[in-house]
Amino acid sequence: MKSRKISSLGSGIHSVEGDSWKFNKNVANSFDKHVRQSIPFYDQIQSYICSLSEWFLKDKSVIYDLGCSTGETAKNINNFNFNRNVNFKYIGLDNSQQMINLAKKKIKTKNYTFVKADINKFKFKKNSDLFISLLLFPFLSLDQREKILLKIYKSLKVGGALIIVDKCYSEYPAIQDIFNQIYFDEKIKNKLTKNQVLNKAKSLRGTMNIYQQNEIVNFCRKAGFKKIDIFFKWFNFVGIILIK
Repeated sequence: MKSRKISSLGSGIHSVEGDSWKFNKNVANSFDKHVRQSIPFYDQIQSYICSLSEWFLKDKSVIYDLGCSTGETAKNINNFNFNRNVNFKYIGLDNSQQMINLAKKKIKTKNYTFVKADINKFKFKKNSDLFISLLLFPFLSLDQREKILLKIYKSLKVGGALIIVDKCYSEYPAIQDIFNQIYFDEKIKNKLTKNQVLNKAKSLRGTMNIYQQNEIVNFCRKAGFKKIDIFFKWFNFVGIILIK
């Protein structure tokens, strides 16, 4: 039997050719470096999320980080709010045990909890104050996306917020082609090789579910959100804040 080729995806991450992208141990150990090579303005996005969080972190607040990965957002929010005398509870959820292990090592503050969980089945606390979803939704089916948005809306207290960073398509094929090529150029500038960019794109086939920006907003409206605005946009990436 012919063995399948091992492909490099960058940052020490490898995949067997023909296999779909998975957030496994191999990915987790190199995730922080890889995400900075793959997501334009990643650190600026993290900074924006921290700035927005300040309006929703109060005494006894409950914050959920959906798809928390290695706890980078949690670490940044903790550092950003370190000098504020606010006692809030931060719950990071991810379905990868290795990601959770890394998050627990990265931040050991007692009010931060990291749990291996399937967010499709997880029960959120009532009267939560803030949900954060950094590039989780593209890896969900439309049915899962709609159900989780509804669960989040029901869990939030009035005045609570959801912060989403999502990947999106242009409404126009010709513009989408331009955006794709600019994105590939950006990855190469970040020292990924052309083969690594191509290998990553191939590994994501059939894995991501991406929609136009107006469709993403409509999914949120369907869940009940009415106060919706864009706080970040870079070609195929969009940051959205929604307040109940």
